[in-house]
Amino acid sequence: MKPNSFASVWVRALCAIGMISILSGCASLQTDTTTVTGSVTYRERIALSPDSTFLVVRLLDVSKADAPSIEIASLRQPVGNPPMVFILPYDASKINPKLTYGLEAKIVTSDGDVLFRNDQTYRVLTRDAPNDVDILVRPITHAQSDGARKTDGGDVSRDVAAIDARLEDMRVIPGQYVASDHTVTYKAYVSPDGEPLLVDEHRDLGKFGTSDVKLYYRNSQLLQFSERATRVNYGGANDDKPLEYNLKLDFAQGRFSSGSKSVNGVASSPDEHEISGALSQSKVALSRIDAMLAQLNTKPTVLAGSKSFVCDDNSRFSVSFENDGDRAIVEFLGREPIALSRMPTGSGYGYRNDMYELRGKGEDAIWRTSMGNAHCAVSVSPDSQSISVAHTAAPGDFPVVTIRELTATQSGIWTEYFDEMLPAITACLTKNSGDLVSVLKAWPMNHGMVGVRTVNGNGGRHDCLVPADGMGTIHTELVEATTNILPGEDDVRFTPANGAYPTGKCFGHERIVKDGVFIGWLSKNSCP
Repeated sequence: MKPNSFASVWVRALCAIGMISILSGCASLQTDTTTVTGSVTYRERIALSPDSTFLVVRLLDVSKADAPSIEIASLRQPVGNPPMVFILPYDASKINPKLTYGLEAKIVTSDGDVLFRNDQTYRVLTRDAPNDVDILVRPITHAQSDGARKTDGGDVSRDVAAIDARLEDMRVIPGQYVASDHTVTYKAYVSPDGEPLLVDEHRDLGKFGTSDVKLYYRNSQLLQFSERATRVNYGGANDDKPLEYNLKLDFAQGRFSSGSKSVNGVASSPDEHEISGALSQSKVALSRIDAMLAQLNTKPTVLAGSKSFVCDDNSRFSVSFENDGDRAIVEFLGREPIALSRMPTGSGYGYRNDMYELRGKGEDAIWRTSMGNAHCAVSVSPDSQSISVAHTAAPGDFPVVTIRELTATQSGIWTEYFDEMLPAITACLTKNSGDLVSVLKAWPMNHGMVGVRTVNGNGGRHDCLVPADGMGTIHTELVEATTNILPGEDDVRFTPANGAYPTGKCFGHERIVKDGVFIGWLSKNSCP
């Protein structure tokens, strides 16, 4: 028995030596540059089942802060007691020493629910980063110590909707900048006190596609980050296939609370790089707003002399600031001058009367009327300089016609029914978009309705359908084709008193008076 036992031990020793040789040979073929190693741990004293809980580690290309990270390699293994050691192989040919790479670690259930995730960047491989890292993951289902909360996004959605509803009253700071290989055009919306509310960016990525990013703020902290991007030629396996990327991240007190992501329609969870990238972009945007506000605030808060303004609805007007800034006279071409008195403001300048308000800072302003707000800016272009006090022509020294006289003419022109259609016309003028709106034609219809065709100062025409008494629902529609001309359209044009009658040799004008009150102009067109 002893010889046999000795032989058995000897055989086992030889096998062990052989296995060591084989492993040594394998080790010589596997270099440090083809694996990333490390450990994952968490501080909570809880036990996780290896049958239903898994550790997922991903090696990611995180070179671009405004682009989705690219997965280089990943592994999935059952959890163990922390620290959990991992060895992640990767294809060395996919690593570019000029780019940046990082690790993402998650603990997930068999159903895909994420229980733990790292909340800081762990760089590896390039730019003097190590190949071995120890990763700390944190639970994402509990409140963070700084007061951040886990929510379903309902409160964030309400806050975002409230911000969107206030944008018309906010100051707009437009701008553009170039970052690495793309150009960004943006609008920053801030409150009158300079509090940032929204940065809306459009990024032209050249041959790589486009991206639209919105950053919402609450109490000067990031509230929501969203991005919708279409990317091509990104450098992956399918360079020519567009990549549709959608990301939305909600934050509580500036700390990530929840989010969603989809790539080409496939949903997944936002990764740590995307969250940290959003926070970095937010800080840059806030710094840019602060710099621009500081620059604008160095300008005088009261504009002196006469200035010309051009607005985002293409309307234009001039303003004369008088009496050391105590009064402003606003003048549109073809309108009576509008006198405004100075009002107290926290910063910048403000003027108003019972119907109109002009508020601004530096060379940016908001022109507010009963029909809405227009965002305007001081312009020095030759076109805007043509608007001046010398061109004021309202109300004009024209013949006067009364409503009663119009009804008695029986001329066959639409203005014969002007009086009974006036409530509907007034309602349509209020509803229709654009500045300097006039009526080209109005006509009574069946069932107590009136049709009204209007034109604004930019030539845009709209059809309006409204009850004859001007009450109830008003329907408007853009008339797209200039060939869609109604019989008798623009033979006689009506312009309300707060508008601007048409200029040129084709038109002759009359002033309309109703019950002794001037209500506008009738302009007869003598040109074919």
